[in-house]
Amino acid sequence: MGAGERDEASSSHPWEMARAGALAALLATTLHEGVKVLGVGCGDGYLCRTVFGRLSRKEVAAVDPDLPEERLNELEAEPGISYGRELPPARNSYDLTLIVDVLERVQDDRGYLKRVVRQHVAARGRVLVTVPAFDALYSGHDWFRGHYRRYRLRQVEQLAWSAGLVVVSSGYLFGSLLIPRFLSSRLYHWGRVRDRGRWRGGRLLGALVAKLLTWDNALMIALARGGILLPGATAWALCETRRGGN
Repeated sequence: MGAGERDEASSSHPWEMARAGALAALLATTLHEGVKVLGVGCGDGYLCRTVFGRLSRKEVAAVDPDLPEERLNELEAEPGISYGRELPPARNSYDLTLIVDVLERVQDDRGYLKRVVRQHVAARGRVLVTVPAFDALYSGHDWFRGHYRRYRLRQVEQLAWSAGLVVVSSGYLFGSLLIPRFLSSRLYHWGRVRDRGRWRGGRLLGALVAKLLTWDNALMIALARGGILLPGATAWALCETRRGGN
């Protein structure tokens, strides 16, 4: 299967499609022509195209430590986007840094975030962090994916502050998945967990579910920006560097 086919397979999962759309919405006022971006956990070509595709001038370093070498070799080069498994050299700084569903897979999440901010976030740079939310939802699927934990939003904000960041806006995504995730975490035996990353519901149903999740996220983002916080299966925080460093 070629890179394009693999990207299509990845993007056909409604959760992935809705997540990419939500990131694009959260960054709508942050992105600009010529922006320099470090995307940690953004090794999916579909995600990068969705979030950054409208920019004609950009420099995006998409990094995913868990990206298989064969997958990395298959990813097609795109103007302004490069893919890799390792963080860039410490001297490389970026206007925007995305840390997308990564911290939950790092044992020392606080130290990791501090290092990324210190080495790669430019002065007045912004950072968008997303993580799975609520320990009560921790399940065999989290264990299978190598997750150490899930987070409350307050914990994400505290992590950001300890890394020298100040939170500009924050909230949750995927509120409609909260109850299904909770039930699945209680009903499914851990020993039977498999990778559920591939959508098996068909293209039409997938498009419908993706649309519903997109509406769900759009509503939650709008409410969060208006000061109304609803819980969801994913927590996010958009931050910027604070004066005085970390």
